[in-house]
Amino acid sequence: MADKPGYKPPRITSPPWQTGTRLMFAVFLVGAAAALVLRLKELLLPVVLAMLLAYLLHPLIVRLEAVLKIGRTAVVAILFVIIVLLLAGATTGIGLAVTQQIIGLVQDLTQLSAQLPSELQALSQSVIHIGPWTFDLGHANLTPVINSLASAVQPLISQTGVLLAAALSATASTVGLLILVLVISFYFARDFGKLDDAFLGLVPPAYREDFHNLLRDTGRVWQSFLRGQLILALAMGVSSAAIFGALGLHFALGLGLIAGLMEFVPIFGPIIAGLLAILVALFQVGNWWGLSPLVYAGAVLAAAIVLQQLENNVLVPRIIGHSLNLHPLIVLLAALSGGILAGVLGILLAAPTVATLRLWLGYLYRKTVGIESWPSPVLDQHVLAQRRSRLSRLRMWIASRVASRRPHREATEPGQGSGEGEG
Repeated sequence: MADKPGYKPPRITSPPWQTGTRLMFAVFLVGAAAALVLRLKELLLPVVLAMLLAYLLHPLIVRLEAVLKIGRTAVVAILFVIIVLLLAGATTGIGLAVTQQIIGLVQDLTQLSAQLPSELQALSQSVIHIGPWTFDLGHANLTPVINSLASAVQPLISQTGVLLAAALSATASTVGLLILVLVISFYFARDFGKLDDAFLGLVPPAYREDFHNLLRDTGRVWQSFLRGQLILALAMGVSSAAIFGALGLHFALGLGLIAGLMEFVPIFGPIIAGLLAILVALFQVGNWWGLSPLVYAGAVLAAAIVLQQLENNVLVPRIIGHSLNLHPLIVLLAALSGGILAGVLGILLAAPTVATLRLWLGYLYRKTVGIESWPSPVLDQHVLAQRRSRLSRLRMWIASRVASRRPHREATEPGQGSGEGEG
């Protein structure tokens, strides 16, 4: 019978597992996965970075596929060749200048850490001239304040110098990590479009729509966060370098790079970058404006505050918006917890991770209490509010234009009518 055309062997199905067996095997799988992750935690950083890079490049790859009319593998190969060329070019020109400035900044911070008490004591005896006013700090007893400030700031300066020096000395390991990230990310980016189907294939058919919605909202959270943070880092790095350079601050390019990188550190990052710029200004020998060290540091402080206010009130609402919708206290606690659990990577990715956990745990909670309705996506309400605001502004502008033209028409219409009647 097996040789007859059209013959199909009978389908053999195994009996389903009992609930207890499935639960026991699920617990075993989760435990085995956790043990494997702990065992291979050194590989976790390059894999996560490779996934993030592939995720960031995915929309660009899709657009290039449509424009160039070539396969995805060829588009990914072209993009990664461009990335390698850009990274190679970063080791020359501006990249080399920034590296030299960071080396100089590390040397200055090392010296400043040792000389900080004496430098602060000298500043406490200085005389400040601001217009017609003169302030002699020598008459004030600032010794307790100076000692407290030195004991608080000295460890920060020392640790910052050590971290920057370690980052510069880790060139070989950084290059190796970068190559590994690019290789892994190439394969992720090439097969990125197939990952959703692979995940959905593991989900029971009754829950695939819910899982698709969860993946969609998770993607929106990470997309807005990652691309928004990159744009913010670039904007703040370039603007900080330009403003510090205009003020005549030493190591302006290096401080701009630090300001851009610190944008990825929640809450504390911009504060650390601003403190470094203020310390450099405070102990810088001379400046273009002929200001005293304290006044010059105050000017740098004012510039840093203005930059932060522009970022918080102008850039962040327009670039990132309310995609995460997390309270600052939750972000702070998440960053501290992420630093304890996963080091630097945990600090950098704390906010979107918490937003993702809130999304998935919220779904599990609704299923637990028996709420079947799927909530509106995380970003939909804010996107709709922004669109309504834009439409209302457009309507007001059109109404104002119509109202401004109406008196002119009313003034010209009687004349036109009389002219026609006379004709």
